[in-house]
Parts: sequence; structure tokens; C-alpha cells
Amino acid sequence: MGWRLPALGALGLALTAALHALWLPGYLWLTTLSDGQAKRHPFVDLHDILLAGQCWRHGVNVYAPSACLGGGVFNYAPALLRLAWLPIGTSDTLAGGLLFCAAYFLALRLLPVSQGRFWPLAAGCFSTSAFYALEQANLDVLVFALCLLGVWAQRRSLPVRLAGYGLFAACAAAKFYPAALLVLGLRERRVVLLALGGAGLVAGLVVLAPLWHGVVAALGAIPSGTPFRATFGRIDLARGMVMLGWLPVPPGLGRAGMAGLVSWAMAAAALGLAARGRAGWAALLARLPEPERLLLVAAGAAYGLCFLAAQNVEYRELFLLPALPGLLRLGHKALAGAILLLLWEAAGRDLIGGITPYTYHPGPALTAFWLVREGASWWVFTALAGLTGAFAARETMRLRRG
Repeated sequence: MGWRLPALGALGLALTAALHALWLPGYLWLTTLSDGQAKRHPFVDLHDILLAGQCWRHGVNVYAPSACLGGGVFNYAPALLRLAWLPIGTSDTLAGGLLFCAAYFLALRLLPVSQGRFWPLAAGCFSTSAFYALEQANLDVLVFALCLLGVWAQRRSLPVRLAGYGLFAACAAAKFYPAALLVLGLRERRVVLLALGGAGLVAGLVVLAPLWHGVVAALGAIPSGTPFRATFGRIDLARGMVMLGWLPVPPGLGRAGMAGLVSWAMAAAALGLAARGRAGWAALLARLPEPERLLLVAAGAAYGLCFLAAQNVEYRELFLLPALPGLLRLGHKALAGAILLLLWEAAGRDLIGGITPYTYHPGPALTAFWLVREGASWWVFTALAGLTGAFAARETMRLRRG
């Protein structure tokens, strides 16, 4: 049963490659579904990373606009550039993209699946958000696969678990947010947890100290755009309401300041609701076998940090996939349905408003759909925060009892 998801992925990849080779207009149409932009060549995000590595090897400051990057900037952590010494370049884009796809398909093997819950899980794994990530060969694809492997390691012996924490740390060095998955370390004995904390502090100082200016530059280069399509995050609803004129902007605060203030207030309220229902969340977690429970907590930690920290491109919603096996086992069809809505958001948006360029002002129908999407996003964030918080509270109490 578990190999059906990788097999479906391989079949989809073969069909997409055939479409690109035999009917390019059809392939171009398919690539517009997520963000309205046709892409003649696949794996453009990986191409840009490899190009940045080439430029960096030649002494170009990739965190500032340059001709080498076509006027763009590198918006990943500087630790990733340290791989640029490898003999790889833009000519390796196709091979690298196919490896990313293979890593994703194989990682799906680590998701618990049963006969009655296969198709809802498959719908999430091969959604428009997943296609967007794979077609771009975005680094989040590889990070997702490695993080799933790290979660799988948490059900093994201590040396394997430690290797899993190492995977989380390595992914965090490239993309920051996988650091949230280290919350799973709360399951360890106190001495192991202290050793992990000490090792993490030393590694952080060794890695971050010499790269600090690059880390700041990477954080400053994180893209932020329209809240009405292909994104998710704390800021989107408030920013959209400001742009639509639904929120007054006090003098001296500015539109960005107002959106930030309102969004943080909403986040605080959502986290308060999540904490208030801790007993209920804990009871739900207790009903799950360990594989589904760990995946659900991992999904809540990664998605929650992404949601709070920044505006994210929708392919990062891949990190909602590990929540689906547990929610489906619990029979929480409404929350699982909300996750599938978020993963297929681009398809719904295109059906209602047509395929449009990335920047636009939504009409009434798309505004209504956007509000539904935002409602689902905030509900999913609150529920997963509650489940992750309940896990952290239970394990912290266990550590205190010692």
C-alpha cells in the first residue's frame, strides 16, 4: 500500500515530461495554474540556486541585485552557498530537479496510509501546491523529504534519533523554519535534551557567527507580495483588508504597520484559543499511534512557524501533508478537508476568476473565495498550534517530574 503514492508520483512525472516534449502549449498552460505565469523550462528555482552558487564562486555579492543574477537576489540562508564549492552548476538543473522529485516521491513512503484513507492523502500529495513545488524544483521539496526522514527517525534507537535531529538542523541551516521540528526533542530524557541543547548552541555559534551578515541579508530578502494569491501566512488577511479599505489606517502608522499590528493581535487570539483547548487537543493526540502523532506534531510545528514568521509561497504548504494521516485516522474530516482546500487553493481560484497574472486586485467572487481560504488557513493554524502545544506541555510536564 505504501508504495502506491511513489508509484503515482512517478507516473505523474512521466506524463508531465511527455506533455513537455510532445505538446508544449499544454505544458505551459499547466504551469500557469499556480501563479498565472507560464514556465517553458522546468525546475527554475533550482536553476536560480545553482546560478547563485556560480556567481558566488566568482565573488559576486548575491544578496544585492547584480547582472550575474539578472538583477535579482539570493534569498536563501548563506550556509547553502557553502555547497557552491561542489562541481555543480546550471547545467545540472535537470538532473537535480529529477532527484528532487524522486526524493519527494520516496518520502511519501514514510506517510502511514491505509486502504480507506488512501485517496484523500493522495489528493494532498499531488495537489496544485505539490505540483508547483515539484515543477519549480523548489528547495522546500528536498527540505520536506529530509524532514520526513527525520521524523521517521524519531521512532528508532537513540543514535538514529540523533541523526534525525541532525537532519532538522541541517535543513534549518538552509531554510530556517525546520528548526521548529526540534520540538520533537522534548520526548527525550532530560540528559539527552540538555546535550542536544548544548550541541545546538555550539553549532549555532559556529555556523551563525561567521555568517551573521548573510543571515540578516537573507531574512531581509524574503519576498513579500500580494495577499490574494499563491501565498499563506499571518500577514495575508490583515494586509488584504487594508488593501481593500476594510481597515482604517491611523495617521503615522502606515498601511504596513496597521497590517502588522492587526495580524499579530489575531495571532495572539488564535494562540490563546489553542491553549484554552489544551485538554481536548491532548485527548486527541492520545488516541493516535506514535507514527501519526509525531507527524501531526511535526506538521503543526513547521506550518505554525512559517505561518507566524512570514508570508510564504503556497508550495510550503507541503508541510501540512504529515498532518493528514493522523486527522484522517481521528475522523476529523472537516479539518482534513480544510487542509485539502489550502493545498488545492490555486485550482479553486482559477475556476472562479480564471488564470490571472500574479499581481491583481480581486473582484467580488475572488474576494469571497479569498476570505474562505483565509478562514481555513487560520482554523488550520489554530488547531495545529493546539495539538503541538498540547504535545509540548505534556512532554515538559514529564521532564519536570524527572
